[in-house]
Amino acid sequence: MGQDELSRLNLADDYEKVQACLDASRWGLENPNPLEILVTIYSSGCPEEKFQARLLWTEYPQHPPSLKFRDPATGRLDLPNAWPQVRGFRPTHLDACVNWCLEGFSLHPEWTKDPQIRWDPRGNALLHVLRILQEEMDNYFQGRFKT
Repeated sequence: MGQDELSRLNLADDYEKVQACLDASRWGLENPNPLEILVTIYSSGCPEEKFQARLLWTEYPQHPPSLKFRDPATGRLDLPNAWPQVRGFRPTHLDACVNWCLEGFSLHPEWTKDPQIRWDPRGNALLHVLRILQEEMDNYFQGRFKT
């Protein structure tokens, strides 16, 4: 079995487990492609303002996912106004400087050597990322980015 197939099977298994979690009642989850998850998410302080995050893995769970925010109406990933304003998120660059997404590690390769903040693939990586994203939205959300 190749790495691609193993990644797909691991993510599919964790996706099923996430759907059964109590946390998942707040999320709209979709799995449109084998290594891609779409999650509709909102801040507890502003439930009417919804966002759709796209998580895309190259290898699951060995590497963190790419994090982008998607415009649900068009499917576009290149619109800064699809992004929430949350610490570490950079809508004008269409990326996030956080230690739980691929873009953050691309910006800070030194993080891979730091045992305190490097990516940890153990456990259900999908659930881990979703819980961090939800916590950030609940605690640091400052509205939708306006261009």
